[in-house]
Amino acid sequence: MQRDIPTFMTEAGVDKTNLRQYIEKLMKKKKIKCRCIRCRESGQVLRNKKIKAGKIQLLTQHYLASEGNEFFISAEDVKNNILFGYCRLRFPYSFLSKEINQDTALIRELHVYSPLVGIGKRSKGSYQHRGIGKGLLEEAEETARTYYKKKMVVISGVGAREYFRKLGYKKEGVYMVKRLS
Repeated sequence: MQRDIPTFMTEAGVDKTNLRQYIEKLMKKKKIKCRCIRCRESGQVLRNKKIKAGKIQLLTQHYLASEGNEFFISAEDVKNNILFGYCRLRFPYSFLSKEINQDTALIRELHVYSPLVGIGKRSKGSYQHRGIGKGLLEEAEETARTYYKKKMVVISGVGAREYFRKLGYKKEGVYMVKRLS
């Protein structure tokens, strides 16, 4: 972790405050392609490289973390290395609230990368409101069903609750919840 503190204010430690630029330059020199989220997000790639997006595919990476199962579900143009959005799905090992138990799947994050567009509107250069988030959510729900989960719980900000309501979720405690059949 590196903090954005000017070097003249530090006594010791990292003296390069542009570490990301330094690493990008080194990777370019060594012909290494970055696979981090920031470098692949659609808004950055399509704006900076002026390429046309191709076919968007849903991909799932499964891994173990903190004794639970994690699934990184992404919407990507694999050919052009572009990330349009992702959903972080978790089957937790321990249960810290009454809404979450062994039959519960938890969506920790759902994000679509694109210039912001108002609800109900469309923009030519935006991937908002084109079904990417809904597709990611449906894939997460199907993954949960495959593992015999009966309930999907979403950590949702106040502004996103209406979105989840339209997709069959209801407020339960601090979460948006949907029963899976």
